[in-house]
Amino acid sequence: MMCGDIGFGTYDCAYNIMLPWLTKFPWEDESERRGKYVAIDKCLLKEVVGLWEMGIKTTGCCCGHGKPELAFIGVAPEYIERMKELGYAVQHNPCRPGDEDSFVPKTAIEYGEIDKGFNWWDEKEVSDG
Repeated sequence: MMCGDIGFGTYDCAYNIMLPWLTKFPWEDESERRGKYVAIDKCLLKEVVGLWEMGIKTTGCCCGHGKPELAFIGVAPEYIERMKELGYAVQHNPCRPGDEDSFVPKTAIEYGEIDKGFNWWDEKEVSDG
């Protein structure tokens, strides 16, 4: 199966990666910050991690699931200007007109095989050892 055939919300073509910063819920105080895992579509993984390495906090991303014109990388509001300085084009969202916190990925979206080398649905090998 190809990644472009995967439905929204399935995460079958994504990696679960721990954010490089600690997060907290709005109702928690600073002492309750903790690690958080997020799903990143495999074709955007290198670009998103690269943004993290530049200190840019992302808020979400999507490869478009077969529709590259829908692909985006979202960032926290304080990083919008930095993304524009880096040459990213705003990905306008008709559901949120006027918002500029989503950007068109620079990665050429290529929908490859779903196989990541391992998948949660693979059968587990049982040994007698």
